[in-house]
Amino acid sequence: MSENSLSSSSARGRPDFNGKNSRFSKPLFFILLVAGLAFAGLNLVSDVEETNMPVTSYLPFFLLGLALLIALGFEFVNGFHDTANAVATVIYTHSLTPGVAVVWSGFCNFLGVLLSSGVVAFGIISLLPVELILQASSGSG
Repeated sequence: MSENSLSSSSARGRPDFNGKNSRFSKPLFFILLVAGLAFAGLNLVSDVEETNMPVTSYLPFFLLGLALLIALGFEFVNGFHDTANAVATVIYTHSLTPGVAVVWSGFCNFLGVLLSSGVVAFGIISLLPVELILQASSGSG
């Protein structure tokens, strides 16, 4: 009897990768993706229009978009590795279930980005000598 209860409890703790996603998952993903791209595009157009410079070529905008997509793809894959490393211990020790651990890690990462607001960059700048910062464009630094 203990063997049956042990196997059923361990089977319940594992994620079901063969199950279907919600029918709202894909549309929600694409709506959020299009909304994010539209937001970035509208802000880019707004910033370019504020310069009052005529647009002579769209190649730089295409290359900028390509660079951003590559960077986002890298960060997406890198996030898998960061999350896996961050939650490995709590999953292995059964402190949290895998789903809760991943959501908790994502929430904490989001909260860190939201609350840091350049603290690291300003901290690094505060460590640099003022003379070096002021003479950075003169070629001496």
